[in-house]
Parts: sequence; C-alpha cells; structure tokens
Amino acid sequence: METLKNPKLIAVLVLVALAVIVFLQNSDPIELKVLWLANLQTSKAVAMLGAFLAGGVTGALAFSRWKSQREKTRTSTSTPSGAS
Repeated sequence: METLKNPKLIAVLVLVALAVIVFLQNSDPIELKVLWLANLQTSKAVAMLGAFLAGGVTGALAFSRWKSQREKTRTSTSTPSGAS
C-alpha cells in the first residue's frame, strides 16, 4: 500500500488507463498515405501510437540537443579558476 501513496505513480497509472481506453475506442481500420511512398492499412490506435512515439522521440532529441548546447555555452563563458 505504500507505493499507492506516490502521486507520480498514481498520475502515470491514470494516464495509462486513459490511453488504453482511447486506443480501444479507436480500433477501426484506416488507410494512411505516407507521402508518395506507400499506402498503409492500420487501425487508428496504431496510427496514434506511432504519431505519439515519433513526437516523443523528436522532443527528446530536441531537448537533449538544447541541453548540450546550453551546457556548452555555460562552460565556454566561465573562466577556469586559478587563471591569471
């Protein structure tokens, strides 16, 4: 029962439950046209999951690049101690 007192865990469980409900309600098949390359037959749930994952990966890559640029700027502007 101690683990259920963690608010982050409860929030994650609620989000997962809501995601499962949304995915189960959107199981009808659709056809996706990927630029001019291909036509894919899939369900709306799989298409939404793919879009969510692509957005998450893109966001994580952008954040890591921003963070490394910020750290690089901080280290280049600071002067080493003991330098005269």
